[in-house]
Amino acid sequence: MRLERLRAPQLRELSRDTIVVVPVAAIEQHGPHLPVGTDTFIADGLADATDKLCNQKLLILPVQRFGCSDHHMHFGGTLTLTHETFEANAMELIDSMRRHGFRRFFILNAHGGNQAIGGVIAERCSIKWPDLEVMFASWWQTAAKGLREFVEGEYPSIGHACEFETSMMLVLQPDLVDMKAAEDGGFVHPAPQLRGDLLGGSDAKLSIPFHKMTANGVFGRPTLATKEKGQRVIDHTAQTMKKLLGSVWGEGAVS
Repeated sequence: MRLERLRAPQLRELSRDTIVVVPVAAIEQHGPHLPVGTDTFIADGLADATDKLCNQKLLILPVQRFGCSDHHMHFGGTLTLTHETFEANAMELIDSMRRHGFRRFFILNAHGGNQAIGGVIAERCSIKWPDLEVMFASWWQTAAKGLREFVEGEYPSIGHACEFETSMMLVLQPDLVDMKAAEDGGFVHPAPQLRGDLLGGSDAKLSIPFHKMTANGVFGRPTLATKEKGQRVIDHTAQTMKKLLGSVWGEGAVS
C-alpha cells in the first residue's frame, strides 16, 4: 500500500508492526537510451512488485528520487546530493514515521552510489533509536545468487544502463526506452581485483569517476535487453525481497 494514497485515519489504524518501505534511488544519466529517472522507476516497480507478493501488507513511502551521484556529473543530466544531505533526508523521513509509532523499516536501494552511506544510515538509526529496526539493502545484492543465471553477456554485461536495467525498464516504462540508441559500453580495468559488476563486488574498492569507466555513460550490454528478461528479473527480485522481509520480521508480516 502506498502511503500517499491513504487518508490519515487509515494510517492511524495500521498496525505499528507494519513494515515501512523507504525506496531510495537517483536522478542521473543512464546512457543514450534510458531516461535519467531509471533508478526511480526501478525502485518504485520493485516496491510495488514486492508489496503485491506480500498481499499489500507493506507501507511504501514515496521514492526518494535524489541520490549520491557525483561520479556521473561528467555526462550531464544528473542531480546529486552530498552524503550528508542524503543521510539527513532519509533519517528525518524515518523519524517522521517513528513519531507515528512505526518501528520496522526497510530501505530499498536502487542506486549504487547510495550503498556506502546507506549502511551508515542503518547503523546510525540503530544507535539513535535503539527501539527501531532499520534494514538497508540494494535490490541487486539481495537477489544476486538467483539473478546470475539470467545474464547472457560476457563481463561487463551488468552494471549501469545495462542488460538488466534496460530489460527492467522495457517492462516498467517501455515508452521511455530508445533501443535504437542502445550502445554497449564499459572499460575493463587492468587489475582483476577491481573488476566487479552488478551482482558481484570486486576484491578491493577504488573510487573512479564514471567517465573513466565508460565513454558513453553505459557499463554493460544493453543490446542484450529484452522485456521477458526484465520481467524475470523483477519477479525473482520481488520474491527474494519478500523472503528477506519474512525471515527478518516473520511470515505474518508479509503474508
